Amino acid sequence: MAAREHFRAQSRRPTRGAGSLIATTGGPPNQQSVKVVDLGLGGACLEVADLIPLGTPVRLSLEAPNRWEPLVLDGRVVWTRDALKPGRARLGMKFEKASSGTLRALVDLLEVEAYE
Repeated sequence: MAAREHFRAQSRRPTRGAGSLIATTGGPPNQQSVKVVDLGLGGACLEVADLIPLGTPVRLSLEAPNRWEPLVLDGRVVWTRDALKPGRARLGMKFEKASSGTLRALVDLLEVEAYE
């Protein structure tokens, strides 16, 4: 049996970080606190209270131990999973339009041992 190709272009790092997610669905912005399950240069897996539709533009704000201000990452929802327990649904976010400074800050955050 052949080995299955990994479905991500870039690896992710497991974390227990927290953040804030804002979805822009056309109406008023939907903001909720999230738990960051894993994080990489291409995206993140987030534990959320309320699922957000596929393709929705989102903005993730992360409090980083190595920065004065939150790290803000824009992207889209690319997959969702219903909650097994109330308030514990998951979604996958693909990062988009990241500047070189934002990517450098993300690399720095991924290297910080305190962000686990």
